[in-house]
Amino acid sequence: MAGRKANSAYMLLGQIFGKAGLFVSLMIYSRLLSDGAFGELLFAVSIGLIVVFLSDMGATMLVTRRIASGWPTDSILSSALILRTGLSLITISTVMLAGWVAGYSSSQLILILLVAAGFILDGFCDTSFAVFRAKGLMVYEAIARSMHGILGVALAVMAWKTGQSVFFAGATYILREIPALLFVYTVLPKKMGYRIQLSSKIYSSVIPLLKAAVPLGLVGMLFVAGERLDSIFIKAELGDEAIAAYQQCIKILEALVLIVTPTLLPGALFAALCEAVQAGWGKARERIAWMTELFLVIAFLLIIPLWAAEQHVLRAVWGNEFLRGVSPDQLRSAFRIVLMTLPVAYIFHMFMAIMISLERQKRSVPIVAIALVIEIALFMILIPPLGIVGAAIGHLVLLLAVAVILSWDIHRKYGPTGFSMGTRRPLLAAIPAFTVLILQPLNLWANAAVSVAVFIAIWLIAGGKSIIPRLKPEPAKEVIS
Repeated sequence: MAGRKANSAYMLLGQIFGKAGLFVSLMIYSRLLSDGAFGELLFAVSIGLIVVFLSDMGATMLVTRRIASGWPTDSILSSALILRTGLSLITISTVMLAGWVAGYSSSQLILILLVAAGFILDGFCDTSFAVFRAKGLMVYEAIARSMHGILGVALAVMAWKTGQSVFFAGATYILREIPALLFVYTVLPKKMGYRIQLSSKIYSSVIPLLKAAVPLGLVGMLFVAGERLDSIFIKAELGDEAIAAYQQCIKILEALVLIVTPTLLPGALFAALCEAVQAGWGKARERIAWMTELFLVIAFLLIIPLWAAEQHVLRAVWGNEFLRGVSPDQLRSAFRIVLMTLPVAYIFHMFMAIMISLERQKRSVPIVAIALVIEIALFMILIPPLGIVGAAIGHLVLLLAVAVILSWDIHRKYGPTGFSMGTRRPLLAAIPAFTVLILQPLNLWANAAVSVAVFIAIWLIAGGKSIIPRLKPEPAKEVIS
């Protein structure tokens, strides 16, 4: 079994290769496909991400916990795979039927089916990764994720060289998963002795597993739906080209969120957060303040240069046709709002981790549901007059509303969270840094460099250096029963 640091490194490496592979392949398809076809592909990807979550409903996280707690691997993983099979069939059938009723063309439905099938195969890999995570052998997960990331890029390059259609791009989501699946189901029996079980006892344990996972599943389902409904509203109101323009911004945001979750937060910081909670709320409050400051500093250091070079970044990533029929001003405004979503996303994930550490995840279900209703209302109100800018505002409000309500709920139950303490220095440094960006006294790259320098200097002068030695916190000594 590898240590915590090694497993965190393996998780980070695997996520980088896997997510970067998907991101790079989309960059290639953005140059190969027409605006409409690329928009259709991104729409299918959004639907596929909903499908992969609905086919799990949070069971994978529960399986990881149970295997780590000593439950028999064969029986719990077999139950999870049977559950995923049933949910996958139900979900994909429902999605296709809903698309047909909504009047989607046959070509769009075929593309959705191809991409969703690929994400379903990826889901089977993810469920199996629960064993590697619980046993502390995440090197195998890193290898599998790297395989499908690298293969995804290779297939995209082949499509570019041979001038393939959008349907080939959709089929690559299936093809890239096959080697990873074969690898995982070779490692499980040979290295870990896993044998799938199909007895009546295993089948009877599927429903209890689903019931136990429902709270986590509902939270995740509502949140994933909130992150993907924007594409459905944009498609209905503005068309596929607008989806492409908007999703280009969102894909950059998703890549930046990767830095904190599912890497830094669960891999290196979650265990320390749980230890702090066990040591008493005073220790937890200190830990939350520290995490808040760390995440905000990371977020602002990423946002500032991207804000300064916005159109250059979009053009470099997505090609010269990055506007996709959207006006430059509208795309610029949407991209800036999406960038400002990053610190909110980090804080949202932090508060969700706090709720899990407190074993209060059930409370998150109505909170996320309320925020989702608010987001949908904003989409209906803002997208018709504002276009993709309205969608960006709705997405920002979803994350902000959940973070605020979670913070209030924790404060009401346990007292001050330490969040406001953690925001002071980063916000103090961010105000003059963004003032430089807005005033633009120099050329583009000089403005970016000066803004970053101003942020770092003011943050350090204000005492920001004090959080750096705590990147390797000592375990809590005193435990309060």
